[in-house]
Amino acid sequence: MSAADGGGGGGGASSLVVDHATLTRVAEQLGQAGSTFDSVGTSRPGAGGTGQAEPLLLMILAAASDAAARLAFESTTIAAAVEDCNSTVATVDAHEAASFLINGVDTDG
Repeated sequence: MSAADGGGGGGGASSLVVDHATLTRVAEQLGQAGSTFDSVGTSRPGAGGTGQAEPLLLMILAAASDAAARLAFESTTIAAAVEDCNSTVATVDAHEAASFLINGVDTDG
């Protein structure tokens, strides 16, 4: 969002414009991705019938399962961080807006 869109800007001060709905969607999608990765571990092929390649195939499956578990953890962790940041910015925005309405001046300067 630019200053022309009502996103602030102008002056010498830098501004941060956050679309809270977009961040909420990002957090939700990251959480869903984490759940999807987590569900990978609930289904795996059974052992047997692969002969001498079986230990190698099981090692590959174990590595893939480990990677999926790490991706699930990281996705849910990042989703929580995005939601926390979104909430913090919204709280600060609300505080600054209330301060401006009460004081009529910018509280930063």
